[in-house]
Amino acid sequence: MRYYELTINTKEADSLLEKVVSYLPNQVVQQQKNPAFLSLEFYGLPEKIPELEKKLKADSLRYMILVKQPPKKMGPEISKKPRRIIAKPKPKVELEEIEKKLEEILRE
Repeated sequence: MRYYELTINTKEADSLLEKVVSYLPNQVVQQQKNPAFLSLEFYGLPEKIPELEKKLKADSLRYMILVKQPPKKMGPEISKKPRRIIAKPKPKVELEEIEKKLEEILRE
C-alpha cells in the first residue's frame, strides 16, 4: 500500500467526499479543509488509483492525487539524563612536599 493525498475543490467536495471515501479501501488518515480545497490523506493500492482518477474526471473539474511519504511513527520520548561526572580523587600531598614548596617560594 502507498500513502496518497487527494486534493479537490471545495465547491465539488461535498458531493464527491462520500463517493471517494466509500471507494477507498482503508480509513482516511487525515482530512483538512480550507476555503478553496479539501485534502484527504489515505493508504491505497496503486492499481486502484487509475479507477479513482476516472471517477474523479467524470465528476470534478479539478483534483490532484499525490504519492506522499507515510507519516513517521513517533516512539516514546526518551528523556536524556545528564551524565554524572565522577570526580577523580586527587592525590594526597604530603606535608613534607608542601613545606619544600613553601621554602622554595620564600627563597625567591
